Amino acid sequence: MSTKKVRKTIVRKVLEDTGYAYTLTCESHVNSDYADFASSQALDSFQNALREPNLTYDDLCKILRKASNRASSRQCKTPWSMFMANYISKHCNNNVQASGQIH
Repeated sequence: MSTKKVRKTIVRKVLEDTGYAYTLTCESHVNSDYADFASSQALDSFQNALREPNLTYDDLCKILRKASNRASSRQCKTPWSMFMANYISKHCNNNVQASGQIH
């Protein structure tokens, strides 16, 4: 299995786990969006999955929000976590720079 495919699989697992945890948390009426929740609960998991140790909370929030916006307007039948993993894997490495800025 290629490195990119393994990375996407790991990112997808983190997305599924945090998505499930977020759904459970929302049942308790927590005022948080998925990006904030996932970034605060699983930053280290995303850093490891994406092999981006310098990925910050703010960077991850931005990436997840952009991916979520794309996911909500997509026309395909790809499962949410697979779509998100593909988007994040593709855009994270291109967008996270040493300065921590997302473009």
